[in-house]
Amino acid sequence: MNGSVIGKLYNDFTDISTYLLQENQITFNSDLERYFKKIFILSIASQFEHQIHDILMRFTQNASSNSFELVSFVRKKAISMNYHTFFNWGDKNEIDKPGKNANSFFALFGDEFKKSAEADVKEDINLNEGIRAFLELGHIRNILVHSNFAAYPFENKTIEEIVALYKQAELFIQYIEQKLVSKNSNWNGKIIT
Repeated sequence: MNGSVIGKLYNDFTDISTYLLQENQITFNSDLERYFKKIFILSIASQFEHQIHDILMRFTQNASSNSFELVSFVRKKAISMNYHTFFNWGDKNEIDKPGKNANSFFALFGDEFKKSAEADVKEDINLNEGIRAFLELGHIRNILVHSNFAAYPFENKTIEEIVALYKQAELFIQYIEQKLVSKNSNWNGKIIT
């Protein structure tokens, strides 16, 4: 988390919170925490969406030997504006019922990939927990943005619990990157635009 945009956001929050507490501004600190949790969830979910998009674009470039036409087609028709369909996020309006696995995402790459990924998840409890954390953060984000964000009473997670979910969810992002991109030697470090 250190050095990341999310880490900086969290550090900024802790600096402000520490100052407010030192100044005995308990009510302001409570307000800060209540609002920051929502912004923090949206920031994390947005970063993950960007990372998954980036991984999929690099994967497409690798698999297509940098075919500009295919990369452009995949970006426009398969990736852009479709992220919300990649995962089963959870039960609508049930904040405590996030999705349980990434099988719908794995299946997008075919049966063989799905079976391989499911086996990896069975063997690695940390990966399984990372997937669950990733889905929970995305699920909460969806509920917040579709339920009157400003008025929604988001009380079921502390900031520390959100940080823990973020750290766990990073394992899933790392796994997807390794599974789709890192094993390819064709990656030249630039995404075709």
